[in-house]
Amino acid sequence: MKGQLRRILGLIIGSALAVVFATMKLSRTFRPRPIRPAKPRSVLLVRLDLMGDVVNGLSAAHAARDRWPEALIVFMAPPPWTAIVERCAAVDEVIALDPAEITHWPNCLNPRRWLEVIGALRSVRGRQFDLAVSIYGPIAGAFVALSGARDHCGYRREAPPFSFERALEGRRETGGPHETKLATGLIGADSPTWRTVDQVDGLPLPAALTDVQRPLVVAHAGSSHGDAKRWRETHWENTLKTLVNEGATIAFVGLASDAPLAKRLAAAVPNFIDLTSRTSLELLMGTLFAADLMISTDSGPAHLARALGTRVISLHGPTDVAIHGPGDPCSVALRVDIPCGPCYNFRDVATCAFGDTLCMEWLAPSTVVQAALAALRPTLA
Repeated sequence: MKGQLRRILGLIIGSALAVVFATMKLSRTFRPRPIRPAKPRSVLLVRLDLMGDVVNGLSAAHAARDRWPEALIVFMAPPPWTAIVERCAAVDEVIALDPAEITHWPNCLNPRRWLEVIGALRSVRGRQFDLAVSIYGPIAGAFVALSGARDHCGYRREAPPFSFERALEGRRETGGPHETKLATGLIGADSPTWRTVDQVDGLPLPAALTDVQRPLVVAHAGSSHGDAKRWRETHWENTLKTLVNEGATIAFVGLASDAPLAKRLAAAVPNFIDLTSRTSLELLMGTLFAADLMISTDSGPAHLARALGTRVISLHGPTDVAIHGPGDPCSVALRVDIPCGPCYNFRDVATCAFGDTLCMEWLAPSTVVQAALAALRPTLA
């Protein structure tokens, strides 16, 4: 029911915005356009979504810094992830905005939430950015269209019609290109930066990880965007036991909802450190940065580990490796090809239409162990 209401609300708001943006675009044809500077002095980048999406969007900040080294680079992201953005050297300033304030039911009926978002928009308009870029999404696209920037751009099919002064071709779809390359392409660059969270001085480390036996393997089994991404518990147990037998220490990270799984794995796997629901975002970043390897489902922490420069083995089922994998050539994405996949549609959480998630079921522990031992070979030697 909530999903249906959200889709109906989105359709109504999207249609209204399309009319507004079409009117704005028509009105611009009858008045002098502001001069678009050859080198923007201020750039606003907007990415409003989940952790991994924001992390991948930071490649646009690095591309902007490389292209316009003297420009002020401002990145807008949801409040939970601003600590990540603040550790990106390419970003000068972070603006926190939560799109759920007006897009989630029943928040959308709360006038105070709308006033907060409108206040943020007025603040941005007052700054008159030279360039505003929507990295992805209809809310980000609408915000950029209304930002008052002298120039604004984004991918045409990823925002309401008539949103952008410069509407580019391209979109997120099965088969790629990768999220980071799409973000980088908005700035006119070809090669993305994979290590985007690069200010790591002072990252804290959980006390439980002080002086642990190496190699340190961080495992993450959760997925906040669909249970079809999850890997079977016995697969995790077999994989982690084998790695411990090879000399590894396992640190298991996750939310409170992952704690029951972690407790069962801790009883079965020796040298296992349970950190579920015990790490702040800063502690999570410190843990991922300290790791020799991360093994994870397709999730935000997997992308964050890659952005911190840690090798990642990501486990994929419904999501396409080409666009959702770690991307970094030093990391590995594993997936079993079956006729019905990849099936993730970019609109809803990842679910299996057949209810069996064979794409994850048939991803064998031996395959993951083999990839992990290859990645850890220098540490194990």
